[in-house]
Amino acid sequence: MKSSEFITADLVQLPAMQPADWGNLVPRFEYFIASPHCHPIKISENGELIAIGTSIMHADTVWLACIVVHEGHRKKGLGNAITQDLIANIDRAKYKTIYLDATEYGYPVYAKLGFEVETTYTHMRSTGGAPVISFSEHIVPYEEHYLSQIYKVDAQVSGEDRSGVISDFVKSALLYVVDSQVQGFYIPGWGDGPIIAVSEAAGAALIKRRAMDETAAVVPTGNEFAIDCLQEHHFQFYRTSRRMVLGEKRPWHATGIYNRISGQLG
Repeated sequence: MKSSEFITADLVQLPAMQPADWGNLVPRFEYFIASPHCHPIKISENGELIAIGTSIMHADTVWLACIVVHEGHRKKGLGNAITQDLIANIDRAKYKTIYLDATEYGYPVYAKLGFEVETTYTHMRSTGGAPVISFSEHIVPYEEHYLSQIYKVDAQVSGEDRSGVISDFVKSALLYVVDSQVQGFYIPGWGDGPIIAVSEAAGAALIKRRAMDETAAVVPTGNEFAIDCLQEHHFQFYRTSRRMVLGEKRPWHATGIYNRISGQLG
C-alpha cells in the first residue's frame, strides 16, 4: 500500500490508533503537521487510518517517530511499509544518520530494515514516597540570553544540531546555571520532559525538580548515575526499549541524558 501525507482532517482518527502507554498522539501530530521540520505520513484503507508515522529533521540527522499500526491490521507488513516510505522520503546524501526508539513490537521490523541497536533506554515509574518540595537555587527560568548555551549543551550531549525543534519549546525551560554558565536544562511539557546536562550536579538537581511534575522517567541504561538518582526519588524499573540507528554512526553521550526528550527525539 502507498502512503500519503497525514493532514489535519486525519487527527480525529488518532484515538483509534492510540497505544496504551504512549501518551496522547493528537498534540504530537498537530505539531508534526505544523512544523517545517517534520513529515508525517499515513496508510489508509477505505478511509480508515491503519498505519502512521513521521520523520523529524534536524540539521543533518533524522528521527523516525510515532510509527503505529492499527491493532486490527497488524501482521500485514504495514510497519515495514510505513517505515520504508519514511526512509524513502529522506535525502540520504544530506541526512546520513537516522535514529529511532524501538518498542518490542517494532524492533524486529527495524532490525530487518538494517537498523542497529546503539543502546537501551531504562523506563521507570514512581512508586510514591515522600514528595519533592524543594530544589536547587541554581535552577532558574529560561531567559533568551541563555539560548546559545542551551543549544551548545544539547549538541555536546546529543552529537546533533537539534536547535530548530528545541526553539519551538525552549521558552518553558528550567536551567541549571552556575556562574552564568548553563550546565543543564529541563523542559516541562515537551514530550517526556527532557533533561540534558553536562554535569552530574545539574543532572541530579534537575531530576529532583522534574520529580515534582512527573511520575515516569526514561534514561539511557548506561547512565547509572541518573538511574541511582531516580531510585532515590522512589522510581523503579518497569521496561526497556532500544535506541537504534541506520547509516552513519555519530558520537553522543548517554551520561548527559537525565531524561530523554521522547521516543521521537532520543
